[in-house]
Amino acid sequence: MNNSRETFTPTVSGAIATCVLEVGRVALAEGFDCPVITRPADAAPHDWPDLRLVSPIRQHRGVSAKALRARRRLNGWARPDQWAFAREALAELEQLRPRAVVVNNDPEVAVFLSRKLPEVPVVHWFHNLEMSSDRFRRRFAAGRGIRSVAVSAYLARAVEQVYQLTPLTVTGALNGVAADRFTTERTSPLVTVGYVGRLAVEKAPDTLVAACIRVAERGARFRLQLVGDTNFGFSSRNPYINRVYALVAELEDLGVEVVRTGHLERADIPGALAASDIHVTPSRWDEPCGLTTLEGLASGQAVVGSATGGTPELLDGAGLLFPRDDVDALADVLEGLIRDPVARASWGARARARAESLTWEQTWDGLARAAGLRADGRN
Repeated sequence: MNNSRETFTPTVSGAIATCVLEVGRVALAEGFDCPVITRPADAAPHDWPDLRLVSPIRQHRGVSAKALRARRRLNGWARPDQWAFAREALAELEQLRPRAVVVNNDPEVAVFLSRKLPEVPVVHWFHNLEMSSDRFRRRFAAGRGIRSVAVSAYLARAVEQVYQLTPLTVTGALNGVAADRFTTERTSPLVTVGYVGRLAVEKAPDTLVAACIRVAERGARFRLQLVGDTNFGFSSRNPYINRVYALVAELEDLGVEVVRTGHLERADIPGALAASDIHVTPSRWDEPCGLTTLEGLASGQAVVGSATGGTPELLDGAGLLFPRDDVDALADVLEGLIRDPVARASWGARARARAESLTWEQTWDGLARAAGLRADGRN
């Protein structure tokens, strides 16, 4: 089951949809039937053999935030449309009679389904700690016997603490990457620093651009490539993005070319990554297990990430780390890589080797074991 707010398209959907797609492909290859339950989108969905579309998001206009909080305290649901999604998903599952159900980042939905389908193993796949400060969500999710898997060991331990679960009961299973879809050949005529992701405050592209300004002021020659927009498939101006664009203009005034591709479809990401030599994930939030970091590793370029969340675990010595929001530290790392092609090649080789060890087959295996679909899985 996809997240209740997520769509399942190759053009305007987020990371959870990609994870569902990739592990679903592995499950199909192993001979499992793998229906995907998701809400519809205006864009065409992924080509999938059994796609079940339920409960489009409905806007609840005119209902005050206070009234929604009161309703939440009474029934435990994060949003009214989440309940509608869960109810329609249950109807599909009652027809399918599955051996197991994997729910994505919807603890309330997982608890609801485990109660309604007590004979079916329900696995909750944590992708992040959304709304972790909400005590009502924690009470609703904790102690219900859900089989939980998280996208990194960092997130697994955080989930146990925040949701008040028994320590070491949440399994960590890193996201994977299909390394064979990415080339290690570089196409840029000039050393290029690359970023892939939403232009959003938690992703910290401002930190990257500010660091690039410092490097340019030191006389290093390079380009910057920004892949992504303020959201999936559309752009909106806000004070933060205005700040990012102002920093970009300052960098361009220093003679640095800045390539802005805007939002790209998933199929175009490998080509965009081939045009950069240094891949940076500068997130200021605790990135649980960033897909763009994995894709940077797979493209065989030097990878740099902020030392937050699951990024150190994901890189595991195959990339360089800098302290969160530390512009000077990031500038020092970037300058060293820009000026040293031997170092870039060495880090790139480590990156590719790391990517080849992180497969979607391993991710699926972690979910399948949690669901009791392996001989030695949890029952």
